[in-house]
Order: sequence, then C-alpha cells, then structure tokens
Amino acid sequence: MSEYTLNGQAQAWREGLSVAALLAELERAPDAVATALNGAFLPRGRREATLIQPGDALTLIQPITGG
Repeated sequence: MSEYTLNGQAQAWREGLSVAALLAELERAPDAVATALNGAFLPRGRREATLIQPGDALTLIQPITGG
C-alpha cells in the first residue's frame, strides 16, 4: 500500500489528490494554514496543481497568533 505522511502521520495515498483537495477534506481554511511539501514551502497558489505522491511528506503549519 502506498502512503504519504501528513504532519508525521502515515496516510493512505490516493491517486489524483491535490494539496488543495486534502485541505478541503480536512475542513482547513486555505488562508489559515501554511503548507510545506518535502520540507519546502508550498505557496497557496500552487496547492491546486500540486498532487500528493507516494512517499511525500506534507506538513500543515498553523500560524500562532496572540500577544
């Protein structure tokens, strides 16, 4: 079975799953989270066209706010 990791947790890989589609499935607002794919920042504008591949490591980073 092919997998990728999401925040260090193994996930079953599905063909054709984009980063944007995954965020929608997780009910994460696109502007409320930063993304890194395989250790490199992934801009919001590239999420729709970026397909998750087996072995990829996707990290979702929630900005810290407050004062």
